Amino acid sequence: SYPAPEAPVILTPPTQAERCGEDADRRAPYDSFLCHAPPPDTWIAVETSPSEYRLVVRLPGFRRDGITISTRRRRILHVVADSWEPEGGHFERRVLFGYDADLAQVRAEFDGQILRIIVPRR
Repeated sequence: SYPAPEAPVILTPPTQAERCGEDADRRAPYDSFLCHAPPPDTWIAVETSPSEYRLVVRLPGFRRDGITISTRRRRILHVVADSWEPEGGHFERRVLFGYDADLAQVRAEFDGQILRIIVPRR
């Protein structure tokens, strides 16, 4: 029998100092955009049930066409949201899952404020 799967872990995003650097001369052209912190009322939560993982991400001020969800190495779900509005920003989180998450069957819906992501469990 397999050991119990690991609980999902929200990986810490780089700090603004790490992302933007202190030396403006060495910044890449896109860094000025990525240095915009997300709005302060954004957050992510993970709920677990026997059949699935549910991620609830609050993204006020973001639009559906500015949100990207991708998988990496069959265990990491990467959520990125960008808003080019004056009060917008850049939101990015990675969530590490155990072996029981089926990242090939991820579903998501966005209602203008809340992004709900369903990751089935095997």
